[in-house]
Amino acid sequence: MHSASLTSRFTRSSSGLLSKLRIVALLGLMGIPGMASDLPSYRSLFVDQSLRPDARSLAAFDLAILNPQAQLDMEPGHALGNNYFALLDVAHFRTGTRAAMQSAARQLSSKPSASDQQNRIIDPTDPQWVPWVVEALADPAAKKGFDGFVLSFGAEATTPAARSAILSLAATLRQRYLDKHLLLDLSLGLGVEAVHVANGFLALGVYTREGRNGVADWTPIVETQRLTRLIRTVQMQGLHVFAVEYASADDRTACREAAQRLTSLGAVPFITTPALTGVNLGPLEEVSRRVLVLHGWDEKHAGEKSSDATTTVTSRLLRQSLEWLGCELDFRAASGTSFLPTDHDFAAVILDSTLVLSAEQQTTLAAWLPSLRARKIPLLLTGMPWTDAAARHLALKHLGLGGSAQPAARLVKTNVVAMDSSLLRVNTKITSRSLGFLDLTAPADSRIVLGLYGQDAMGTGHRFDQAFLTSWGAAWIDPAAQAASSQLDLPAFLAQWLGADRSLPVPDTTTRTGRRIFYSHIDSTGFSTPSTLPGFPLCSEVMRDRILGRNLLPVTVSVCEAEMRAWLPGQQTGQAERLEHVARSIFELLQVQAASNSFSRPSQWTAGIDISGRLNDRAKTTRHDMEREIAGSMSYIHRRLLPLGKEVSLMLWPANATPSSEALSYCRSMSVESLPATSSFDSISSPPGSRTPLRMEPLALRCSFADVRTAAGLASLEKTFAACAEQPLHAMTTAAYAASVRDARHTRILRAAADHWIILNTGDCRTLRLPATAGLPDMARCQGVSGYKVHQGQLYIHTMGCARTELVLTKNKPSQHIHLVECSTAVSFFELTTGRATFQVRDLRPVEVVLGGFEPRGQCAYLENGRPYTANADAQGIVHLEVACSSTVSLQSLPPATHAAMR
Repeated sequence: MHSASLTSRFTRSSSGLLSKLRIVALLGLMGIPGMASDLPSYRSLFVDQSLRPDARSLAAFDLAILNPQAQLDMEPGHALGNNYFALLDVAHFRTGTRAAMQSAARQLSSKPSASDQQNRIIDPTDPQWVPWVVEALADPAAKKGFDGFVLSFGAEATTPAARSAILSLAATLRQRYLDKHLLLDLSLGLGVEAVHVANGFLALGVYTREGRNGVADWTPIVETQRLTRLIRTVQMQGLHVFAVEYASADDRTACREAAQRLTSLGAVPFITTPALTGVNLGPLEEVSRRVLVLHGWDEKHAGEKSSDATTTVTSRLLRQSLEWLGCELDFRAASGTSFLPTDHDFAAVILDSTLVLSAEQQTTLAAWLPSLRARKIPLLLTGMPWTDAAARHLALKHLGLGGSAQPAARLVKTNVVAMDSSLLRVNTKITSRSLGFLDLTAPADSRIVLGLYGQDAMGTGHRFDQAFLTSWGAAWIDPAAQAASSQLDLPAFLAQWLGADRSLPVPDTTTRTGRRIFYSHIDSTGFSTPSTLPGFPLCSEVMRDRILGRNLLPVTVSVCEAEMRAWLPGQQTGQAERLEHVARSIFELLQVQAASNSFSRPSQWTAGIDISGRLNDRAKTTRHDMEREIAGSMSYIHRRLLPLGKEVSLMLWPANATPSSEALSYCRSMSVESLPATSSFDSISSPPGSRTPLRMEPLALRCSFADVRTAAGLASLEKTFAACAEQPLHAMTTAAYAASVRDARHTRILRAAADHWIILNTGDCRTLRLPATAGLPDMARCQGVSGYKVHQGQLYIHTMGCARTELVLTKNKPSQHIHLVECSTAVSFFELTTGRATFQVRDLRPVEVVLGGFEPRGQCAYLENGRPYTANADAQGIVHLEVACSSTVSLQSLPPATHAAMR
């Protein structure tokens, strides 16, 4: 502070203002060297002035410039090496704030802003200005953990006196915070005179600025020329420049051009909207995986409540394939006149066959179609929602469809006249289906996948192109698909429809560390039911003694509180003590995780009504709400049934009950994962008749206590568990699997360059998948990647569970680098280099580890819990290890041993 005071007194005693060069000379005499070399080499920039910046965005960028009042956790980003700077508006304060109180205490000169009476403009030449900035702005930001500051005057013009004052402030901040970096707003007009006090500059709106209604507009050419001259001037002095440009979120071309302009200036660019609320438009391009599904109807139009999203054709037949392809489904019911979204931030649109619209809505939808085509957003028709003649005519015109698009009645015969066998299911007889036959022909340039011809009783012929691909998207209109299954190879057809670059990495929830995921859970149904086995033990006792006690695979067991307390109809008073004893003995098993099956197994979960299953007269509760069913049951399990160190990790919804959105949100608010007790599809490796054996889902063993009521049921379940234990699987808890599904749904993917990606998530989903033709990871350039495996034409990438994973692919043979190929459990790496690795594993069974990247026929010398061993690599440089259940392993790659024994 002494140096800053000296600078201030010297400035005031010169009967005017020091020139810029004299300020530079003064700072040199004070022993303050240049700072440019101190700034890290940031590769990416993010600017967000909102109060709640997105945590995943903060993980993606090396440098984030944020609102000093923002609520954020900097620790995850700091662990990744990211830095956070606070943007300090040193020219204004809001009335009623702490900064305003501190300005009043210092009697700082200010005046009201002409545009906002609650905003006051400060006089930077006031002697109290520098101490006020330090006390009111810089100190609080430093205490929050910010790594640096950006000084800005906002939209206020600067005078020579103000610029000199800013230099004095910068010198003070540098002396006070030796460990923090400092940037100056380029619009301040400072240049070479700042070389000794700043690390660089932030340029806001070099070519664009905020225009009317908050949209981007062009900056006046004179101002652009001034800013570009300043950028070149400060760059010649070795100072870094970070630049922000504005663009529309819907105009991808404009975003790319804006990024290119800033890059050509040598600045680190960030493209966003004028609101500066953290919308990332480039140069790291976020790839949208959102697929908009329009379904249902308006209750006022149809006279009844719209159907649920789970009943749609998209959910029942297409969801699995779409999610495997990396899509995130966003279901939107057709309610009201504004049923269409206001943005176009989605990768594709599906018009579900359940869509029922009023005439007005049909016209609105038809008029919306050209906007999709202009933005190259593919559309999929699974039905024909246009029944109004005028709206249908408009839709057919926009889509280039022929025919009347109306049902063809009284058909006497139908037959297949066109088909593309490459997109049809193999080993499936393709038949013509008259149900839902439409008089509809595809556009002229279409690829017909399945075309039908029908003839009515009058001899009139009709053409129905039931499935086709075209320039605007595709159609698949088959009303019989739900009853008779689809004749199309849906994964292949939908991949062609999406049409995007299939080298995009997508989150995968079927595989972990190179192996198919296995999880299992037991529904509480039948817990207290006597079995038919000798002695009539309870089904829960049979499950404990014959299944759980003999298998070391992780199993999640759910119980129903009312059943444990003997409060269900038909239960006797004295049962409770026995039931709780059995439950405790089950949860004491190491491989068993606890889950709640609710308090009373209600079938309805709608908020605002009584939520309760049937109870007997002894039930001591008057609460029938969501909190009692979920949180109350978990509290009971935790207090009465679980051993020390265990907790309830999952909400397993009762069988035949569909949780409401409120129930799901309630679980999320408690940080508890949830899953349905049953699934809508069975555990198969690939869809029947699939052309390629795709791994579409994990191997899930879902059962209930009632399944072991008979000897036959017990034998079947014993056989199933034994078969699962023999397979090379990655066993995990059901809660961990549910967390990976949730994380996969919210994973964000950013394209940094060709074959260069940044993936953001919470680390619960640790597998990415691409086609094997995409190449292989360049392990030396990747970050957060532990290895990879190629299986059935797919490349599975193993991540380390970091908030940010940087994936770089190469089409050439990657350089030799040790990497994980597969493992039977989770692996925690402490070191992973070209020739060395250290990792830790923990499981209930001996752990199988497969590693690659060794010299062909080379050796692997390793320490397992401190004991030395060696293993030999095969011709592909692969090493197979089997280590103890709990192991710390350090290994090194060695060249092939000399064949001395051959002498």
